[in-house]
Amino acid sequence: MAWQSLALAQSRRRELLGVMVLFLLSSAASLHAGLPQRLRNVLAQVPHSRTSVSACVVDLASGETVFSLNENNPLIPASTMKIFAMAIAIEELGSGFAFETILGTDGIDLFVFGDGDPAIGDEKLTSRRGASVYTVFERWAAILRESGTSNIPGNLIIDESIFDGEFLHPSWEAGDLGKWYAAPVGALNFNDNCVDITLVPQVRGTPPLVEVTPVAPAIRVINKAKSGGSGNPVLHHVFDSHTYRVSGNCPKRWPFGPVSFPDPGLLFADTLRSIFTRQGVTFSGTTQRQRVRQDDGSVPQHIVPLATRRTPLNDVLNRCGKDSQNVFAEALLKRAGYAWSRRTGQTAPVGTWPSGALAVTAMMPRVGTNLDGFHLADGSGLSRDNRCTARQQVATLAWINNQRWSTQFRENLSIGGIDGKLRKRLKRYPNRVFAKTGTMRGICVLTGYIMDAARPRFAFSIMFNGYTGPSTPYRKIQDEFCAALVRKVDGR
Repeated sequence: MAWQSLALAQSRRRELLGVMVLFLLSSAASLHAGLPQRLRNVLAQVPHSRTSVSACVVDLASGETVFSLNENNPLIPASTMKIFAMAIAIEELGSGFAFETILGTDGIDLFVFGDGDPAIGDEKLTSRRGASVYTVFERWAAILRESGTSNIPGNLIIDESIFDGEFLHPSWEAGDLGKWYAAPVGALNFNDNCVDITLVPQVRGTPPLVEVTPVAPAIRVINKAKSGGSGNPVLHHVFDSHTYRVSGNCPKRWPFGPVSFPDPGLLFADTLRSIFTRQGVTFSGTTQRQRVRQDDGSVPQHIVPLATRRTPLNDVLNRCGKDSQNVFAEALLKRAGYAWSRRTGQTAPVGTWPSGALAVTAMMPRVGTNLDGFHLADGSGLSRDNRCTARQQVATLAWINNQRWSTQFRENLSIGGIDGKLRKRLKRYPNRVFAKTGTMRGICVLTGYIMDAARPRFAFSIMFNGYTGPSTPYRKIQDEFCAALVRKVDGR
């Protein structure tokens, strides 16, 4: 009868499905045979018994956890916290998003509307384009000159209202403040919110020449150094001060490297005014900070846009993921926080560390993991208040791998043996490990993907916390851990 034929067909389909499931499970078991023990042997090399160790590996094809060790133990992730900032930025802003910094005028005043762009004046990005850190301001000045404007009769007004006024995270350690990697973040940023000071020796015994980038009058350098002699000059700076003091002997050209400036908006505006003056455009008024944006975030109609500086999200992701640039990570988190605040109908949408954290925690249920022990303080991972588990990191990477923007995210991570923070690591396995590093005192973390020739095969996280001494032994263990996974993918 018909119903008997139908029942027989359904029974055969169930049998076939069961065979397929058994085949897949046996294939997975075959693929992972011996792998857990290999990974345990690698982690057994941890040199300090008090070190907290956590690790997790997931097969991205099957979703199977193929290795875990203390995977639900919340630890400090250091810079691997950036994977959450990068993910929420793409999720909230969209993969094609661009930061837009707008220059406009009402015929009297000149306005600059910040959008949280961290890339303006970034030396690495500008050099890729064959430009200088000042190119944006020079082009803006040229636009004004070409319109017949050589003097702004009113003020320079900067609008930073898209972000809050908290430039430094309150939980960053005092010893980090003032360093380039703990530079502040604002709605308007320039030169990574840092000052570069170089001494050039002159006649022996006389003060060396001081070169300063950017050319902002707010930067004050006290030169107590002397040309010639032996030793190296010294730079003194208090993190919340505009004053930089150099002293000691200067026998040769001496670049100190970047040091943070405490006020991003002031650095931006001061540099803009200096470059405009060099380009023949002056101001009759002062620099003022005002909220001019309308409640919906738009520019008022009476202000005529003159130019818009657009920075693709991908440029910012690249500097964040490959170079671990902290200002870029904080800008991503705060900008995503602003977008989330607007999307969820907050009464006063603004980009803050708390709004960015709320956006991430709202994303985590979609990731498919719990929030036990999870705490996001900042986007860069510089705060030691951050906590997450290896399981939460791996679950996030597995979820990302199923998103339409997964390739964009993955390709902006460091690639072992190729670029970023992993360019000198895993050279025997180039293009096989795409990952984010995280290193602080007593902390060493590596989180990312193991690739075959075409796609990610494993998501992994290896976290070490609480050790003393150098991180070198822990990086070696991480590299051996990844090498074992690569060999397993290759059938070895």
